[in-house]
Amino acid sequence: MKSPLAALVLACLLGAPAAAAPNGGYDADVLIQAGHQGRPDCAVEPAALCNNTGATGEIRMTPIVADATAAILRAKGISVIRKPAHLERTYRVRDAVFLHFDGSGTPCASRASVGYPAAANSAAAAREWKALYARRWPFGFEGDNFTDGLRNYYGYKHVRVEDAAVLIEFGELTCPAQAAWLDQHTHWEAEALADFIVRRLHRSEVRAPR
Repeated sequence: MKSPLAALVLACLLGAPAAAAPNGGYDADVLIQAGHQGRPDCAVEPAALCNNTGATGEIRMTPIVADATAAILRAKGISVIRKPAHLERTYRVRDAVFLHFDGSGTPCASRASVGYPAAANSAAAAREWKALYARRWPFGFEGDNFTDGLRNYYGYKHVRVEDAAVLIEFGELTCPAQAAWLDQHTHWEAEALADFIVRRLHRSEVRAPR
């Protein structure tokens, strides 16, 4: 039998065992990204992205909804990676949501929309989100993946999901009627998003948004 001192020396020589990965090998249950938050930041992001600050007001709005959603989920014991625009590595999570508000050169030419990669259950998750959001959102939806930005969002390459990755465009901020509604419903947007994520994670539901 090794003495305690011998065991300690052996452990030092071999190195401490790696800590077990949380959440069964996942970095977290969910990644929530606030689109455009932190830009411009050309010290860390590629030139094609760093000055893309989104629609007028988007940098203000996406962190509000992202932070409120993360707070609701964490209070329920769900682990959350909350990220700004820059994603410095690849994250392994059960679900990933990327939050945006749209803009248009012609006001009121767009509506809410969703984008997703051809991976896992993302298309089914997008349908579920739209059904939930439509409970109160009065302006309708564009077709799924109707722009290149939705189809080929850079964030998809930074996640490995067990369930789904979905980009959510809550609505068009350059449309006065939509912008007013969106600004008045940020807390409900967060509640709806948290409910959606909980459903995807097959956890007990948070209070359903009214």
